[in-house]
Amino acid sequence: MRIRLFTYLVALLGVALLLTGCPAAGTTSGGEVVYTPHSAEGFKIVATEGESTILRLMPATMGAPTREVFIARGGESAPKGFGGVVVGAEPQRIVCMSSSHVAFIDALGLTERIVGVSGADYITNPHIRKGVAEGKVREIGYDTAINYELIASLRPDVAFIYGTTGDNTTLNGKLTELGVPYIYMNEQHERSPLGKSEWIVAVGEVLGCREEAEDLFGQIGERYESLRLAMLDVDSRPKVMFNSPYKDVWFVPADKCYIVALVEDAGGDYVCKGNNDSTSSRPISGESAYVWLSQADVWLNPNSARTMEQLVAENPKFAGVDVVRKGRVYNCTAISTPAGGSDFWESGAVWADVVLADMITILHPERSGGHKMHYFESIKN
Repeated sequence: MRIRLFTYLVALLGVALLLTGCPAAGTTSGGEVVYTPHSAEGFKIVATEGESTILRLMPATMGAPTREVFIARGGESAPKGFGGVVVGAEPQRIVCMSSSHVAFIDALGLTERIVGVSGADYITNPHIRKGVAEGKVREIGYDTAINYELIASLRPDVAFIYGTTGDNTTLNGKLTELGVPYIYMNEQHERSPLGKSEWIVAVGEVLGCREEAEDLFGQIGERYESLRLAMLDVDSRPKVMFNSPYKDVWFVPADKCYIVALVEDAGGDYVCKGNNDSTSSRPISGESAYVWLSQADVWLNPNSARTMEQLVAENPKFAGVDVVRKGRVYNCTAISTPAGGSDFWESGAVWADVVLADMITILHPERSGGHKMHYFESIKN
């Protein structure tokens, strides 16, 4: 397993030096950095003087604080003056506020530790869906309708939470009041697909299986790099358009977003680059959207449409677009829930290699190697 991780690191080294620089050691209240991510930018793992470690979480957005989580082992206490969150090692009762958190835990084979989830109707994981149906996993609500009394009754050892635009101060305060330790898992802010996947190491550190998580990430990285390198010599790069209007506003990914990196690694070209250096989507005008759509060779993720009839019903003008006439429209709805949840946004956060293989099959079917799409499906008539 360690050989796989080494192979991946060697393959990644050339681009890693350009993107992130050489890994640098650092110190915190506990000591030296014992794990510096190779692709992720959002966390590091730091040693302490004893068996415990500190998970250091970098600011996900401008103005957000750097957070530290003391993972207590062997009965150790956090250092004097430690201002972060303290979590006991190998928590057995976990609340997940995102479906991607479920996927990371599931990839490590520890889904049975999950006792509460947010937005159960949008989670595809069969263990969780069965658990919810049997009352073993509880729906704790979402957004402003979180059931804090229910969370308290679940007696969680830790809650995995996230922040899309910064800290959720209301949620922080309520969980602190209940005495529930929480950890911000912000893999969605990563700029690269492997950066998102590498958060499995952070999850593994919390759950007490970092070595297994590193091995798994090494396998994912090795497969991803093999696919990426094989696409460097493509003769043509299909132009790709994303999304469709949502409440009359068309949002497209930022140039530095991980999904744009996926397209480029799969031998494609993002059609509407806009000098946007953030990882947040940006709105574009309808006029600009149609210009770019008319130039696209492939159209991905047009909201929830699964048939051409549904797509054209959303806007009849779509019927006249070349990419629609040629049937080169794909959506990440191959595995989805009746409420509209997609496994692409769930386990796709973990399995970057599978997502890349899907993307290659879409953009360069002659290079698919017999791969059958897992997350994406063709929108049919």
